[in-house]
Amino acid sequence: MYTLDMYKQSLLIIGFCLFVHSGMNASSSQLESNSPFLPTGYNTNKSEAPTPPPRVNGPLSREIEFRGIVQMNGIYEFSLFNKKLNRGYWIAENGLESGISVRNFDLNSMRITVTQNGRTEQLTLMSATDSPLPVATSTVAKPTKLLNAPPISDATMKKPTSSRVIPRRRVILPKK
Repeated sequence: MYTLDMYKQSLLIIGFCLFVHSGMNASSSQLESNSPFLPTGYNTNKSEAPTPPPRVNGPLSREIEFRGIVQMNGIYEFSLFNKKLNRGYWIAENGLESGISVRNFDLNSMRITVTQNGRTEQLTLMSATDSPLPVATSTVAKPTKLLNAPPISDATMKKPTSSRVIPRRRVILPKK
């Protein structure tokens, strides 16, 4: 028959054995890689497909830029900018304007097929850049030479061009 002291001793021995055993398992389980706080599948090796190399733009992309997309009433419209004519267009999908037609919009890759003058090419939506726009600075320049005018020099600019003095306006008030 077990006495209360014997029962306590056996529980202590079992608890100690479990403590030692769990400590040995914890060191071999690499808790960092099996953390319960990481999302599922965090450490699994994912065989990612290599990203395809960027497409080399053809001659049409040097002339036309694909700048934006809008969807209204279920119809996509695309903002295209013709760099040669310095003109922008909003063209609906499968639409035609000024000789430019747009079709085959791919939402995942943000790419459209554009046809102009018999040339067909895929254009990708332009991405924003973090680089600031160049700031135009003004420089003080000498006035340009006018047609049939004498040459302008620094001495000429300092002198008045005519000796005629414009008279002041006189105001004559009525007598009181």
